[in-house]
Amino acid sequence: MIWNKSYAWCKENEKHLEALGETDLVIEAETAPYDKVTRVADGGSRRFNGPCGVYLVIEEGPLTLKWPVDFEGRDANGRGVSLFDRDRLREVMRKLPHKARLAFGAFLTREVLPDLEKRTTELRTALNQQADSEDCVRGLVAFANEPKAKVAA
Repeated sequence: MIWNKSYAWCKENEKHLEALGETDLVIEAETAPYDKVTRVADGGSRRFNGPCGVYLVIEEGPLTLKWPVDFEGRDANGRGVSLFDRDRLREVMRKLPHKARLAFGAFLTREVLPDLEKRTTELRTALNQQADSEDCVRGLVAFANEPKAKVAA
């Protein structure tokens, strides 16, 4: 597989690439024409049991051109929570043609949302338990600091 060539380079060399049997190419995102995306494919990497990115795919003639879109930035590495890059993902979504936007939304609904919802529920439960313990300690401290605390006999 050929990686990191520009969209223009791939189109200019289409016949040569086809003759070599190199028709599945990963192109530079900076040169990718988002308006030509025909489908969305799983990016292959996982984090917290769900995909952490997709490939946007263009199928033109003999070539299948794709580039990765990660859901999170590099600063998410090592964190215990998901840190989806909302602004960048919205910008990607805005650039896609309607059919590809629907495919991206369907992928997120099917492949990402279920595990994300499950993880969010687990974290909320843990946070509520932690907050309850904090509340308990604050109450005990307040009781201990009362001037004439009533002590059971």
